[in-house]
Amino acid sequence: MLTYSAGMASSGAPNVEDAFGVISHPLRRTLLERLAGGESRVTELAARLPVSRPAVSQHLRLMLDVGIVAERRDGRDRYYSLRRDRLEEVDRWLARLDDFWASGLRRLGEHLDARP
Repeated sequence: MLTYSAGMASSGAPNVEDAFGVISHPLRRTLLERLAGGESRVTELAARLPVSRPAVSQHLRLMLDVGIVAERRDGRDRYYSLRRDRLEEVDRWLARLDDFWASGLRRLGEHLDARP
């Protein structure tokens, strides 16, 4: 029986330490999309999601710990906002992939154009 402990959180889920870990989960991607529209309260973010508000809060806490979101408190309410600058690592990685595919397609086009 294999057991993995290195790099695992106490719940058995992998640790999330960067933007890639944040975007690896579909619920967190949904939260990021909603936060791209502007600052929101937890209750607004949790609306129409298939999980409980406490589950959304746990995901937001993880995103806060990684630095992808910022939190502002106003009385009992917590407002979350996206820290776009913290996604630059993902942007750079995607740009490298774009360059790779653009270069490959350009070479393919040149090859096909050179054929009689």
